[in-house]
Amino acid sequence: MKFKNKLIFLFFLFFSCEKNEIPIVPHNSGEIISRQIELAPNYQNQVYYSLKNDIVISTNLKTDWDIAFESSSQGYNILLNSSTFSQMTVVENISFEEITEVIDPEWNWDSPKGISYGTAIGDARISNSVYIIDRGYDINGVLRGYKKISIDTITNNYYNIRYANLDNTDMYTIQINKNDNINFIYLSFEINDIVNIEPNKNTWDLLFTQYTHIFNEGTEPPSYLVTGVLTNYLNNIEVAIDTNRLFLDIDYNMLMEYNFSSFQDVIGYDWKNYNLDDQSYTVDPDKNYIIKDYQGYYFKIHFVDFYNNLGEKGYPRFEFQQL
Repeated sequence: MKFKNKLIFLFFLFFSCEKNEIPIVPHNSGEIISRQIELAPNYQNQVYYSLKNDIVISTNLKTDWDIAFESSSQGYNILLNSSTFSQMTVVENISFEEITEVIDPEWNWDSPKGISYGTAIGDARISNSVYIIDRGYDINGVLRGYKKISIDTITNNYYNIRYANLDNTDMYTIQINKNDNINFIYLSFEINDIVNIEPNKNTWDLLFTQYTHIFNEGTEPPSYLVTGVLTNYLNNIEVAIDTNRLFLDIDYNMLMEYNFSSFQDVIGYDWKNYNLDDQSYTVDPDKNYIIKDYQGYYFKIHFVDFYNNLGEKGYPRFEFQQL
């Protein structure tokens, strides 16, 4: 009797699925979460945020640092502080001490897309040039002045650089040791030391900040300070854009339809628009972003406001959901 029952069970198990039918395990999405980030009305803050943990990992003033050093063993890129509108010009065929003023500068900026698309300093391993850095503006819009730097050594373990004011005062030589746990190590010319800015690379997804956007050739000015969102692109964060579907309609089963980008500024600043007439911002809630984090989790996100309850700008509010 037991043998007969097993045959009947196998018979129904075999014929209960049609040929080539694959059982589908239902995928449960997370709750829709609403959050607001405090950049402040003067956009003074830089805020690192984790979608998976729904938490602000760290916050710093944008003026807390000046330049940043790629921290991987094979890394060699040096970044300007894009959030203060820093810019750089190179001086060749003249010694470090002889450079005392800025003459006919040709200013350069880091690409907001990421280091693979160009940095102002470029590959300092093969250059003996001196770089003059315009440190941009402080939180009150006051110019921060100039520094000149030379990159003496770049190895798998550290950087050695020298920097000073243009009149050769406040001259320092410093070694910056690499750390594989973070994407970049940050240096402040104010305190002449390393500062803790970027969190562990596995703990954050999005950076809310001002940054320098570079426009197409022929545009004046060619670069402009904007406020938006950059991604942890060096830790395999990728983003797709959907402007055709409503936020609520986007689900996990649509992921294969999207083309994902690893640009650092794929979210960027243009999820909002500025009205010159009344000098106000409006947000486009139909501009949706699908984010893949370094662990392979997917999230959808869109922005719903740029103001806080007091009507102050600089407080982007967004909704997101894990797919």
